Amino acid sequence: MVTDRHDPVDAVRHFTRFYTGRINVLGDRLLESAFSLPEARVIFELGHCDGLSARDLADMLGLDPGYLSRILNGLKRRGIVTRSVSEADRRRHVLALTENGLSALDDLQAKSRAQVSAMLDPLGQEARRDLVSTLRKAEHLLGGESGIMKPVPVIRPHRVGELSRALARQAILYEQEYGWDGGFELNLLKIGRDFLERYNPDDDCLWIAEVDGRVAGSAAVVRDGPETARLRIVYVEPDARGLGLGHKLVGACLDFARARGYREMVLSTYSVLSAARRVYQAAGFALYAEEAENVYGKSLTAQHWRRDLA
Repeated sequence: MVTDRHDPVDAVRHFTRFYTGRINVLGDRLLESAFSLPEARVIFELGHCDGLSARDLADMLGLDPGYLSRILNGLKRRGIVTRSVSEADRRRHVLALTENGLSALDDLQAKSRAQVSAMLDPLGQEARRDLVSTLRKAEHLLGGESGIMKPVPVIRPHRVGELSRALARQAILYEQEYGWDGGFELNLLKIGRDFLERYNPDDDCLWIAEVDGRVAGSAAVVRDGPETARLRIVYVEPDARGLGLGHKLVGACLDFARARGYREMVLSTYSVLSAARRVYQAAGFALYAEEAENVYGKSLTAQHWRRDLA
C-alpha cells in the first residue's frame, strides 16, 4: 500500500512506525530488561504517581482491567509490586513499587536515557534544539501536557547564521501577510550585508527571541550617527505572537543603546505594520515624519520614529 507523506494521517503513522522500530518497543522485552512494554509502563507510572489503584492505572494506561490484573499479578509474584489498603480510605486498595520495583525502575530509566542519548549523539546542538522544539510543538498540537504550559521566551545575542535566517523569515512573512515583492527581500539583504560589514560589538547588536529552543524573532541596533542608534530587523514569528516578544526585543535594544551611550534611537517603518507601530509607541517612540512611497509592489506610507534615551 502506497502512503502519502503529505497526508497528516499517513505522516503520523509513518513516524510512529519509524520510531517504534528505532527503540524496538515491539520486542518481547523492553530495553533488554526482564520486562515487557506493558510491564515497564506499569512500573514507570507506579514510580511516579502515589496512591494509584488498579482502576486508576487501567484508566491511565487505557488497558483492559482483566489484562492489567494479569500483569499486576505477575509483577507481585516477582516481588516488583505490592498491594495494600489505603490509609486515607480503608475501602480502597493502592499499588506501590517494592524496593526491587524501585531498583527495576532506576534500571529501566537509565537504559532508556542511554538509548535515546545514543540516538542523539550524531546530532549537533542546532539539530538538537530543532528536535526539542518540534517535539514540544507536536505534543502541544496533540493536546499533551505541554499544551497547557505557556512557553518562556529567552532574549539572547545572535549566533552565526541567525542573521540570514531572520532576514529570510521576514521576507517570507511579509510576502505572505502583506504581499510585498522581491524588492523587500533585496532591501533586507542590503541591510544584512551592512550589518555584517560594519558590525562592532561596542556599537551594534542583534537580539534573538528564542521560544522552546527555536528562533521566534529578532531586533537589531546599529550606529546611525555619533549619538544615534537605529532599530532594524524587527520581526516575530506568527505562532509566537502574543508572548510579548516584540516588546521584549525592543526593550533589549533600548537597554543596549543606553548602555553604549547613545542619546537617541530612530527607526523607519510603514503604517501598514500596525502591530509593530503599537510596540514602538509603547516603548516611547514618537512619529516625526512620513511620506508616500511606491515600493515592494505596493503604495505605502513610510513613517519615521524617534525617542530620547537620556
